[in-house]
Amino acid sequence: MSDRLERELKKALQRVEPPAGFAERVLARAAREEAKSAQPRAWFRWFGMSGLRWAVACALCLALAGSAVLYRHQRQEKGEQAKEQVMLALQITSSKLRIASESVQQISGPEQPVRSEEP
Repeated sequence: MSDRLERELKKALQRVEPPAGFAERVLARAAREEAKSAQPRAWFRWFGMSGLRWAVACALCLALAGSAVLYRHQRQEKGEQAKEQVMLALQITSSKLRIASESVQQISGPEQPVRSEEP
């Protein structure tokens, strides 16, 4: 059984001469493929190299402008939140001062007029 397998393998792996013109056809096809890959693609030709550069530059400008707008919006929101917190703090302080002032007035009695000292 193994002799038969070896004979079949030798027969299958025998050197076979290529058909006439095989090397020329392979070289011609390789040259065509190389020329085809050297040509720019249709979309690339439509834009051209300078067009592609302009497209990339415009995309970068749009990204930068978008990020600047987003940053400004976030800063504005933070400023408004800080303003609201300050206003709340002032309201609380005013309320506490009013309560303290009323307590002091209750302790000291009725208000006495303030005398101005004139020379």
